[in-house]
Amino acid sequence: MGKIKDFFRCVKRRRNISLKWSFFMYIPICIIAAYAGAFLIGVGTNYAQDWYRAKYSVPEREDRFEVYFDENGTPHTARVINSAYNDDALYNIISNLQIVLIPVWVIICLGFTGKIFYSRELKEPIGILMDASRKISENQLDFEIYYYKKNEMGQLCGAFNDMRKALFENNRELWHALEERKRLNSAFSHDLRTPLTVLKGYAEFLEKYSAEGKVSPEKLSEVLGKMTGQIVRLEHYTQKMSAAQKLEDITPCCEEVSVKGFSEQLSKSGELICGDKDFGFAAHTGGHEKFFADSEVVMQVYENLVSNAARYAREKVCASFTVEEKGFFIEVCDDGDGFSSEGLKRASEPFFRDEKNGNEKNHFGLGLYICRTLCEKHGGRLILGNSAAGGKVTAFFSQSR
Repeated sequence: MGKIKDFFRCVKRRRNISLKWSFFMYIPICIIAAYAGAFLIGVGTNYAQDWYRAKYSVPEREDRFEVYFDENGTPHTARVINSAYNDDALYNIISNLQIVLIPVWVIICLGFTGKIFYSRELKEPIGILMDASRKISENQLDFEIYYYKKNEMGQLCGAFNDMRKALFENNRELWHALEERKRLNSAFSHDLRTPLTVLKGYAEFLEKYSAEGKVSPEKLSEVLGKMTGQIVRLEHYTQKMSAAQKLEDITPCCEEVSVKGFSEQLSKSGELICGDKDFGFAAHTGGHEKFFADSEVVMQVYENLVSNAARYAREKVCASFTVEEKGFFIEVCDDGDGFSSEGLKRASEPFFRDEKNGNEKNHFGLGLYICRTLCEKHGGRLILGNSAAGGKVTAFFSQSR
């Protein structure tokens, strides 16, 4: 049992070896194969020489030396090669064959070792990456890239998978943004029909009866007042829509903000927004004197939440500001009826209004949608709930620098 564990431990360790050291492990195989092949080539060519010499009576190579004198009487030595040996071309080819075969064999060993290294270490991950590249080029991002070894190719596959995940998330966010904008535009077009229909009806009424003198000054004043109200409603509506459409272009710019100064600003703004309703504010700094945030974005969310709470509150609105290490919270509560079960799920969607508040003038159901979008852009989220007294909304913001 221990030997089996040791084997699997070695296999696991082998997966973690880098390509550089893994390549060095193949070099001894190449050296042994090259040495063994060179040895066999040498033995084989020597045997072929002996066999050929014995069969065709080729004399042994004998090198002789002779001495001769030049004109000045100076002696010189010269080697005389056996002509019979020298004239046998086939024998000479066999004799010199190992000079050609050994380098060729070494090259073959190198190529074969490289082929094994490629097949075992590179072929599979390269195939995985090529297949992943093809899928990404076809905009198919819903897959995983995995390679079991932890070497450089495994790390490359992991980095490629991280890139795929980032592309997938970006595409999903882009798709979500496009769908959100499409839904926003669709709701905008739908909600414009009501005031436009009303204005059209009043215009037709005036056109039909004013020319005949059947409209009294009092009725005319009443109709014009209602038309003016619808026009004002349209103005407010288009302003809200303009603000909602511009949310996509907002990029929070975080900087260091004083906790004490910002708490005082939140408290004063809340009192002004609530007007004659009671307003309570509490700050929980946790010992922090500074925090990082885009104060304008946070203030916009806060003012929307307080304004929304004041709209539904009976007598009192409470707000709190809590600073922690990784982020900060703004919580706003009111003593109204709170959210309905459907409201808890959909109140932050654009143009959602509870049936009991659906007819409220100049309320278009965009406030919480704007708050949710701004919170998400600040790395946070918007949480809807009900307290014992009424509705409760919590905005979380990340302290990104």
